Amino acid sequence: MEHATNDLKEFITDLVIPHQRYSVNINPDHITMLDGTKIKKQLSRKRRPNKSSTLSRKEYAKLGLNTLPTKQMKYEEALPLHNLWKGYVREHLELREGDEVPQVHDPRYEEFSKQLVKLDLHGAKLKVLQSKCRTLENLSGICVMDTKNVLKLLGEDHRIRTIPKSECVFGLKVGNMDFTIFGQHLNIRPAERSVKKIKNFVEPFM
Repeated sequence: MEHATNDLKEFITDLVIPHQRYSVNINPDHITMLDGTKIKKQLSRKRRPNKSSTLSRKEYAKLGLNTLPTKQMKYEEALPLHNLWKGYVREHLELREGDEVPQVHDPRYEEFSKQLVKLDLHGAKLKVLQSKCRTLENLSGICVMDTKNVLKLLGEDHRIRTIPKSECVFGLKVGNMDFTIFGQHLNIRPAERSVKKIKNFVEPFM
């Protein structure tokens, strides 16, 4: 091995202009690498496969992160979340004091209605106005979980109820404005809903 390294040193030195050969400084590690043998330090630099730091959906569900404690949450504990949501919705819809809901004939109506259904509803106070299941009608509470197909509302009686979106029509109040949202427009995860392009006409709301 040493003999091969010396031969390589001599070969490389011969490639340099004669009067500059005295200043050539050859790193033995480089010679070793050219000779095809990797030293331990080089082997330790091998990239290790990167493992994703995010949880898969299966791991997420296994840890119970898709569920909420049904009897441990108090309505009062969700009020700070609701107060944060009120600031968020005013910013999202660009609302100011005294603003009124655009009417169907108003040029702003279509864009406003699309922004409305894009809202993240975590923290919103919602009421079921109509439902195919009569027992769900008039149920209300603060939304503590918004998934693809259901909303989980924490009522003033401290109970969490699961409400299917597509079966219901929801009432939502922002300041002095009352909105009606058809649950079928909400059937998508909040993160995806907020960036989704809505091409179809959104049914009228009040």
